[in-house]
Amino acid sequence: MKYLLSSIFLLILNCSSPKKTVPAKEEIKEATENVETKKTKKITVTETNNNELIVVLKNSKSSNDVKSLVKNSGLTWSKTAYDTKTTAIGIITVPNDQQDIWIKRLQETGEFRFIAKNSTKTLNNLIEKEKNTLISLRKTACFGDCPEFDFSIDKDGNALYNGIKSVTVKGIHKFKLTEKEFKTLKEKLSKKSFESFNDVYDNPRVMDLASTFITYENKQIKIRLWNDIPDELIDIHEYIEGLLLEKKFYE
Repeated sequence: MKYLLSSIFLLILNCSSPKKTVPAKEEIKEATENVETKKTKKITVTETNNNELIVVLKNSKSSNDVKSLVKNSGLTWSKTAYDTKTTAIGIITVPNDQQDIWIKRLQETGEFRFIAKNSTKTLNNLIEKEKNTLISLRKTACFGDCPEFDFSIDKDGNALYNGIKSVTVKGIHKFKLTEKEFKTLKEKLSKKSFESFNDVYDNPRVMDLASTFITYENKQIKIRLWNDIPDELIDIHEYIEGLLLEKKFYE
């Protein structure tokens, strides 16, 4: 009887004690997958390449000449990342760890308006900027003291100026057009289709003249000789110049 009571007592203890829960196979699998996900999920880091440069051409129509220049320099034009009638963005492969050296050398050619170490972030930002640009104005140097600068206005009225040479203000400066200024600009742009203008206004026999490039609606116009220019185009040019002169970026 004594042994029977002891057995009953032990049985009661076993039944009342908490049991260890054994997870189902599906639960084990899910937990394992979550752990693996945590292991593989990392903070997204901008992808960079130690032997690539991203370049934006000053004149997209000179792409073939630029590619020849790159090849003759012992470099490789890896690919064209973005290409329209007015913009060409390319990726150039340079010797390992020589990006800084080639940035300087390529800048000296005068063929590029932007050069930087290649990264996915930089490339995406450049393409987005080009897509959002409303109009741009670029002036090249001459043998004298002609102002050299790049200027663009995006579709929200944000302006970006980069003074390069023979200007009172050098470097990059940003400002925003007032509602009135932006409205006036758009009115002037709508007076006549850009497609009706010539691609080039020039006389190659006339030497040492600065070039003005106006880009709008996927069309780039080069003006080197200011003869027989349509009034509407002159009006647009003078208005944009007025915005810059008012800020005393150049004289």
